[in-house]
Amino acid sequence: MRVFLDTNILLDIIEQRVPLFTDSQQILERCDALVCDVFLAGHGLATIFYLTERRSGNVTALASIRQIPGFAQVATLGDAEARAALGYGIADYEDSLQAAAAAACMADWLVTRDAAGFSGSPVPILSPEEFLKRYPAPASPSA
Repeated sequence: MRVFLDTNILLDIIEQRVPLFTDSQQILERCDALVCDVFLAGHGLATIFYLTERRSGNVTALASIRQIPGFAQVATLGDAEARAALGYGIADYEDSLQAAAAAACMADWLVTRDAAGFSGSPVPILSPEEFLKRYPAPASPSA
């Protein structure tokens, strides 16, 4: 399965936003357990760096960015995707670019807390809660 994460899901984890952190962290753990391919938009890296650097400084921001390739891939977002994003009817162009990146990597799901903001996405949307409910943790092998 291919799962695209809205930038805010990663920010929940990096900034340990309470109470959002728990579900967002569980999504990564669930994706790992289910051997999913996890993606994010390249411009999401810039957003994460910018916000983290403002709150915690350059060293912490770079350390956060360096961890991401360990669990996620950057979805391609080029000219064709940027143009396609204009046609989705999503009011926030940044969200539209994320939807275009999700489509480009052929994601099965785009996980976001802002489902209404992604209305018009070519990739089906799941909230963190819906994702965790739809894909329960695999059963542990018996001892």
